Amino acid sequence: MAHRWLLVAVSLLIVTSGCSGLITGETLTFESSPASVSSDALQETGYEETVANESTIERTVTVAGQERTVRITNHIRQYQRGMELGPVGEVTAGQFIVLSTPSASVAGQPLNPAASWSNQRLVREVASRSRGVSDVQFERNRTVQSLGDSREVSVFSGTTTIEGQEVDVLVHLASFEHEGDVVIAVAVYPETIDEGERVDTLLSGLTHSGN
Repeated sequence: MAHRWLLVAVSLLIVTSGCSGLITGETLTFESSPASVSSDALQETGYEETVANESTIERTVTVAGQERTVRITNHIRQYQRGMELGPVGEVTAGQFIVLSTPSASVAGQPLNPAASWSNQRLVREVASRSRGVSDVQFERNRTVQSLGDSREVSVFSGTTTIEGQEVDVLVHLASFEHEGDVVIAVAVYPETIDEGERVDTLLSGLTHSGN
């Protein structure tokens, strides 16, 4: 569900526009520092880590008639919580994913222009390329303290399929720069579940030490 969304978000962030500053033939490599949720926040919310991996993407770009390779390594953490969902029973319906990707630039040209997109645009672009959540509608913005600052969190409604049943869900998304990386956090859970406080605790419990 949400995991597929963030994998798409990675491909959106690693775009090849703005690379005219590349003047050497060497492969350029960038790697983010992992962002994760603290153990205290996990214990308080009942979420458990289910995915901890890195994703390396290579792009071949053409600059001044010559091809260059850019290699970017991102880090992804996924957390889940079981919930009682009516006739479906208890399912893993609460998901929280945090992605860190380098806020990379070459000769002053950003390699990740989408890092400056608004939350609304990021969700629209991801939703148009992913089947994880459909009928996405913006609901509201709010703020949460995370990684030492006040962060804007956008809330969206949508639908997804859980155990063969169509379920209305809420999506919370925050995207911001922190110590040389772009950190994106996404929470998805059934609309009928009161999960807002847990989401705030997870966001407040984010840890990340940049490059």
